[in-house]
Amino acid sequence: MIYPWLEPEWKALLAQRTRLHHALLIHGPAGIGKSAFATELARSLLCESPLRDGAACGRCSACGWFAQDNHPDLRRLAPSAAEEGTDAGAGVTEEPVRRPGSKGAGRPSRDIRIDQIRALERFIEVSGHRGATRIVLVDPADALNPAAANALLKTLEEPGRGAHFVLVTDRPDTLPATIRSRCRALALPRPAADVGAAWLAADTGADLAQAQAWLAAAGDAPLRARRFADPAQAAIHRLLVETVAGLPETGIVQAADALADIAPAIWMTTLQTWVVDLQRTCAGAQPRYFPDRADRLGVLARQAGLVALDRLAVRLDRAARTIDHPLNPRLMLEDVLLDVRHALAARAS
Repeated sequence: MIYPWLEPEWKALLAQRTRLHHALLIHGPAGIGKSAFATELARSLLCESPLRDGAACGRCSACGWFAQDNHPDLRRLAPSAAEEGTDAGAGVTEEPVRRPGSKGAGRPSRDIRIDQIRALERFIEVSGHRGATRIVLVDPADALNPAAANALLKTLEEPGRGAHFVLVTDRPDTLPATIRSRCRALALPRPAADVGAAWLAADTGADLAQAQAWLAAAGDAPLRARRFADPAQAAIHRLLVETVAGLPETGIVQAADALADIAPAIWMTTLQTWVVDLQRTCAGAQPRYFPDRADRLGVLARQAGLVALDRLAVRLDRAARTIDHPLNPRLMLEDVLLDVRHALAARAS
């Protein structure tokens, strides 16, 4: 499906349907519907009886196969963790809640590997089963490991006739410049706040004020905000915010006990957005993620000061780079909470 805030980009793309670049890089913030957009594009390109505007008809044989995810001229590349729906795919779809540190020897990969790229060779070289068009959908493209990215580059340089590549990513800057240079980039935007909140309220049945609060906490990304409609996810979010807002008064062990069963990627994201709002408040701007906590943010921002908050943001960014592979999740959590506590108590000390 195409979400309403992406309709202008969708209509503009359909207008170029017959002259699309062979490689399209769809990028934008997480949680705005990029994957659905890319999937709908693939469906429209494979449709045998497209509508007048170029969209898929939804009735032909090709659309039927596509709906069952068995179209012979479509290949999807994703990390095996995402394909198997395990907790290892936390960075690929929604962030599941799990106990950290549960790694096993057979844990699925978070990467798209070179063998997955090599498996495309025959698919790209031969003509399609139903026509010339073949689609390779790579989502998320930033999951390509270096070897896979190099192998894909060779294919992008010499694509077979009728082959189309659709790459999707939240982080285009992490892709090799050589990959980006061979793709046409298409940036998809966040919705305007009123549009996102109206959609979220209609989709979840929440009142508009609640939808606005969820949307703010999710950085104006409606699909991420939608998870708060799940009572379990909403409870976890409340626990996270209450714990973070309680620092520096709350003891480190007490705070770590509260967050220990939450996936590191989730508590790290909340901490980082909390610090962003502290920085904004310290600089005289309104909080973006936690507007309902403006008073508490104001107290803490004055207490810490902008220099300490900037240093804290750098330390959190550094820690976030290894958040998926902590040697000791509990120790990492306590170290990060100590950094937060020290920064927030900087002037007081």
